[in-house]
Amino acid sequence: MKKSFLYPLLCLLSLITACASNTPLYEPTGKAAFVPDDSVAFTDYVRDSRANIEQVLNKVRPNKDKRNYLGGYSNAQAAAMRSPFQLPAKEQERCSDISKGANKGFLLIHGLIDSPYLLANIRDSLHKKYPCALIRSVLLPGDGTVVGDSLNMGHKQWQRIVEYGVQSFQDNDGISELYITGFSTGTSLAIDYMKTRPPTEGTERADKIKGLILLAPSVKAKSTFVFLSPFLDLFADWLSRFHEQDAARYESFSYKAGAEFYTLTRDMLNPEYAIKVPMLMVVTADDATVDAEAARRFFCFSEGTERQALLWYQSIDPEVNARIARTADLQCNNILEVALRDIKDEFKTVNISHIAVPVSPDDPHYGLHGKYRNCLGYASDSADFAACQDNTENNLFGEKNVEKLPADLKPEYRTLRRGTFNPFYEQLEKAITCFTDTACSTTALLKSK
Repeated sequence: MKKSFLYPLLCLLSLITACASNTPLYEPTGKAAFVPDDSVAFTDYVRDSRANIEQVLNKVRPNKDKRNYLGGYSNAQAAAMRSPFQLPAKEQERCSDISKGANKGFLLIHGLIDSPYLLANIRDSLHKKYPCALIRSVLLPGDGTVVGDSLNMGHKQWQRIVEYGVQSFQDNDGISELYITGFSTGTSLAIDYMKTRPPTEGTERADKIKGLILLAPSVKAKSTFVFLSPFLDLFADWLSRFHEQDAARYESFSYKAGAEFYTLTRDMLNPEYAIKVPMLMVVTADDATVDAEAARRFFCFSEGTERQALLWYQSIDPEVNARIARTADLQCNNILEVALRDIKDEFKTVNISHIAVPVSPDDPHYGLHGKYRNCLGYASDSADFAACQDNTENNLFGEKNVEKLPADLKPEYRTLRRGTFNPFYEQLEKAITCFTDTACSTTALLKSK
């Protein structure tokens, strides 16, 4: 790195650090989400995690008048949304009918600065299809409490909580099929787990894993400067800071979070990470958080079984779609191209954002009529922020790239809210339940509507 670039950067970072607030919300609490010992029952982990989150929120950001969060949530409600979960809550209440999924387990892993709430709709869809299945979600250490705890997060802790989650299914003799469902960084952790724990050649996996469901997979960040995150983390804390008004997840992003993500994923496009078990991948071409084309390339060099499929939400930009169509290593079998023209007008959505992929339009928090609207792009202007919050005909949902489209492609809108729900969720639900049902063929999955 040239000194002519380095010195101004260090000066700028020094100014940023000097101006940083010491507000407790942006400082580590010492009570971040934890990794329990393998001997701890999962139900105890869920209970203790929720209690810890609520305790931290009550201490750091008292919320007696319910003004902390858009939607008027209490800290207790926020803690419930952010907590790991199990369905059914008591394992002894689980039914034993194999035809209703009694032999199936699902481990759900959320993304970076997210919480298990981002996979709550997937949980409910799985439970509707398999009412006798055991569904669990873990909370990544550093997430779920207050964003200051992201300053001490580490990818090795994330790896350990995934190990705990997988291990929690191993002593249940009734479960013979375990599916890992990851969203965003949760997919990176699922891929990493499979890479670091290959089965003995010629044998089945001892951990019961039968397939991966990878939603908005993160094998490479969208930003070309993410490799600088470990360096920048030495001099400054925050890439972006907001008021933290989302009851379900963080809004601010620390350099530490970026550094740990980069460390986890920097080699993930190496073919040695290829998945050799059944895999369902769901990617949006316009993803502004992670590199969608890298994810598609990863899918195409993974040839573990015939039971692999990719749902690909096309771009709002025809040139992007054309480039992908003529790129050889992005073309392979079992890809379902989903056209944006099929989005129903009622959803007021122009393309699919990263954070929208796993969420139903009916979700009470993030859905079409949900309590939270992502208007962080207008956070510095109170009038525009208020306009963005209004559910008017002139406000649209979409990914960040819509703002940069050429005039002939850019839709008309008063404000653009970053999409927080998937207008194709019904199709996604059918694909997931088909993928996890061995009686449902890959051909049928690729025809899901």
